[in-house]
Amino acid sequence: MDLKGAGPMAFGRTPEQKAAEEQQKLAARAAANEERERQQFLKSPVGQATVAKQQGQGFFEVQLEVGSSQRDSTVLGGNNFNLARGSSKSHAGTLAAIEAVGWHLEHVGHVFIVTSESSRDKFMSSGQQTAVSGITMGLYLFRNVDHPGQNG
Repeated sequence: MDLKGAGPMAFGRTPEQKAAEEQQKLAARAAANEERERQQFLKSPVGQATVAKQQGQGFFEVQLEVGSSQRDSTVLGGNNFNLARGSSKSHAGTLAAIEAVGWHLEHVGHVFIVTSESSRDKFMSSGQQTAVSGITMGLYLFRNVDHPGQNG
């Protein structure tokens, strides 16, 4: 086997080839990350509002969880605060970002959605005790400020 004049190619890639391949890998990784971030944005309320705005829709509605409540009934009856949990969330930043895209908040409504319910007979008393758990959803309706035919 004559290796005379074969140079560095006889035993693998040149440093330049390795560097070029590494650059390609980095570029592909960066493109994949950028696409993943873009898809996450499009799934977000602000991303959905942006797409609706680009499509020229007159209204945009978004539903956001604003609170949750978990309750459980106890054998002795009454309120057991150890078994009661609640939380609330603020979406002020999200709502402001949607308005920054070119929407105006027109209407807000709230609805409580029951996720579970438990009841049991009261101890040493008549009747039942019922505990209801659920989430509170905020329903936000926005108007497109640039939509033709609407008065602002």
